[in-house]
Amino acid sequence: MEPIDDVMQLFRHQRAVRAWSDRPVSDDVLRQVLEAAIHGPSGSNSQPWRFLVIRDQAVKEQVSALYEEAMAEQYQGAEPDRARDRQTLADAPVLIVPLVRVPGNGRAGFQTGASIYPACQNLMLAARSLGLGTVLSTLHRLRKAQIHEVLRIPEGWESAAIIPLGYPDRNYGPNKRRPVEEFIVYDRFPEPEAS
Repeated sequence: MEPIDDVMQLFRHQRAVRAWSDRPVSDDVLRQVLEAAIHGPSGSNSQPWRFLVIRDQAVKEQVSALYEEAMAEQYQGAEPDRARDRQTLADAPVLIVPLVRVPGNGRAGFQTGASIYPACQNLMLAARSLGLGTVLSTLHRLRKAQIHEVLRIPEGWESAAIIPLGYPDRNYGPNKRRPVEEFIVYDRFPEPEAS
């Protein structure tokens, strides 16, 4: 995919990419993507995040095997249509696991997500602007304990997602969306129609 400078075009070309070429991702490009991530907004500007970057093939394979188990459990052996031409996580040049510190009670909640997912979106948009592809997945959470063990994620941290990162195996066109008018409600929802 070609790099994109125009921000409105960037939004329209943000796609879920699940298949990558063998082109490596340089340290410089990876740093640019992570710089974008840490400039995302967070509650009270607390920046409660870490980004675990996985390049080691053996580690990627362990994570990928657990992810495939989670996928089989979720879809009971029948993969969703959108995944028919996907590769495994182990095939991505880089895996990024965004981590967020959880509150003292040890439970992640709505506000925890509000502090990590904007950073994830920044990361993914920066990647796309540079010609890379990503997809955000939370399915790994069905095997959270095992994945946290493999990655040695300490207590007090939650893995918010796994984001594979790499140059796509082909050119992806713009995303498909219905007209914006179908999604907007002004002031308040209308009264329900009487039956």
